[in-house]
Amino acid sequence: MRGLLIALLIAVWLPFAVFKPHVGILVWDWISHMNPHKQAYGFAQTFNFLDYTAILTILGIVIGKDQKRLPMHPIVILFFLYLFWVIVTTLLGYLPSYSINKLTQFFKVILFASMSILVMQSPNRLRAFVWVMALSMAFIGVKGGLFTVFTGGTGRVQGAGGMMTDNNQLAMAMAMTVPILLYLSRFPPHPKLRLPFLAGGILTMVSILGTQSRGGFAAIAAVTFMMLLKTKRKIAMIALLIPLAIGAYAFMPDSYRNRIKSSENATEDSSFMGRVVMWRFSSNVADDNPIEGGGFDVFYVKRAQELYMPPGHTPRAPHSSYFEVLAEHGYTGLLLFLTILFTGYYSAGTNAKRYRQYEETAWIGEMCAAIQLSIIGYAVGSLTVNIATFDYFYHMLAVVVMCSVVGEKIILKGETTARAAKGPADQPKQPKSKKWSPYNQPNRPVLNR
Repeated sequence: MRGLLIALLIAVWLPFAVFKPHVGILVWDWISHMNPHKQAYGFAQTFNFLDYTAILTILGIVIGKDQKRLPMHPIVILFFLYLFWVIVTTLLGYLPSYSINKLTQFFKVILFASMSILVMQSPNRLRAFVWVMALSMAFIGVKGGLFTVFTGGTGRVQGAGGMMTDNNQLAMAMAMTVPILLYLSRFPPHPKLRLPFLAGGILTMVSILGTQSRGGFAAIAAVTFMMLLKTKRKIAMIALLIPLAIGAYAFMPDSYRNRIKSSENATEDSSFMGRVVMWRFSSNVADDNPIEGGGFDVFYVKRAQELYMPPGHTPRAPHSSYFEVLAEHGYTGLLLFLTILFTGYYSAGTNAKRYRQYEETAWIGEMCAAIQLSIIGYAVGSLTVNIATFDYFYHMLAVVVMCSVVGEKIILKGETTARAAKGPADQPKQPKSKKWSPYNQPNRPVLNR
C-alpha cells in the first residue's frame, strides 16, 4: 500500500511537469533528496521514478514559451568544466565500461542542477525549491532523531537510500541540513511553522549522534563552530549549545563515546589505518597518472589494485572525497573540485553580505549564509567520507546561483529598503552604476531610507 501511494502521488503530478516545468523540478527535487520510493516495498522501491520525471520536465522546458537562459555565473561555468573533465577521465581511465555508471549518475546531478537554475528564477520558485529540499531532508533527520531518542541511542541510524547509503554519508548530509532548517525557523512559510522547523533542526542534530559516525560528528562540530563565529548573539548561542552538548553526550551509550574517543588514538584504530591505506592507493594512482587519474571507481578495478594497492592490504572505499577525486580524475580534477568548493563558499558569503542590506532581499542573504555553513559541513565531512558526486552539495550550489539571479532582479526594480543599522559603519553602500546583468550591480537602484 505504501508503494502504491507513492506511485500515485508521483503519477498525479507528472502530467503537470510538461505544462508547468517548475512543478516537475519540485517533484524531481523531492524524489532526489527524500527518495520516497526507498521507504516503500514492492515494485515502487526499484521503479525509476526519477528518470521519468526528468524526461517530462525537460520536455516541458523545451516546448515551453518562457524565455530561458542559464546565467554565466562562475559556479555554472565550473559545473560544465568539471563535467567535461570527468568525461575525459572516464574515456582515458583503466576501465571505461566500469566507470560509465558513476559518470551517468554524476551527469544526472549536474543536469538537475542546471535545469533548476534555468527554471527557478523567481522568488516564489526559489523558496519552493529550498522548502522541498529542506523538508525532504528533514523527514530523514527527524525520523532518525526520534529513533535515537526512543532507543536511548543504542540503535544506529543507517542510510536513507540514494547517495546516503551508509551512516557516514547520512551523517554528513544531516550536518548540511541543520543550518537550512535553522534558517527556515527564522523565515518560515507561515509563522506557526517557526517552532516546528527549530525542533526539526534539533532532532536532525540528534540523528547525527544516532549514526555514531565520527565524520558526521566532526562535520556538525565544524558547522556549529562556524555558526557561533558568525552569529551576533554569541552568549545566547553558547548558553543554548552547552546544555545541549552535555545532555547529548550523557544520553549516548558508552559504545558511541568510546568510538569518538578512539579518534585520539587513530594509529591504533584498524578502521582509520584502512583509510590511510586507501589514501596511499589514491596517491599512487595520481602519481602515475597526474593529469587524468584512473577514471571513476578506479578503486574497484582489478588491474589498478594490482598496480597501486600496498601489499598485504584489502581494497576498500577511499573514505575521503578529496582522495576519491585525486585517484579518479588526477590533480587536474582535484583542482577543479576544490575550486568548485571554494567558489561556492565565497559566492554564498558574497550573496549573504550583499542581500542582507535590504529588507526585501534579507531572506535571500540569510539563505546564502545558511548554505555557506552547509558547505563547511560538506567540506569537513568529505575528509572521511567518499561522496564527491553528492547531489545535495551540487544542488545547494545551484541555489546560490538562483539567489544571485533573484536577488539582482529584486534590486533592479529599485524599490528596496535599507535595513536598520546600528551605526554609520553598518549602513549599506550605494551600489555602483553598471550595465545590468544578473551578476553586475543594477543601473539606478532607488533606496527608500
